[in-house]
Amino acid sequence: MPAQHATSRRAQRVFHEAMADAVEREEASPRDFAYLEDRVRVRSGRPQLYGTQFHDGVGGLEPMPIEDPGLLDERRAAVGLEPFAEYEAFIRKTEGR
Repeated sequence: MPAQHATSRRAQRVFHEAMADAVEREEASPRDFAYLEDRVRVRSGRPQLYGTQFHDGVGGLEPMPIEDPGLLDERRAAVGLEPFAEYEAFIRKTEGR
């Protein structure tokens, strides 16, 4: 099971710390860490950094709040993620919306 899908916040925090260290040592993917970072932030009530987390909103599927959205694609590119518009289109397509 990927670290981002750990069911407890405590487990996610432990995985988060370990994975942050592994990314720093270039032993883990910054891209994978971005998903975990967003999941941990959203679960703790903070805005996400990479726009990887969505939920069912009033108007349908929408991203959870994003910190400083003007820099979103720059942050995504820095960790090897596609532009947000492409990711959002993929999410909507795979979710059938």
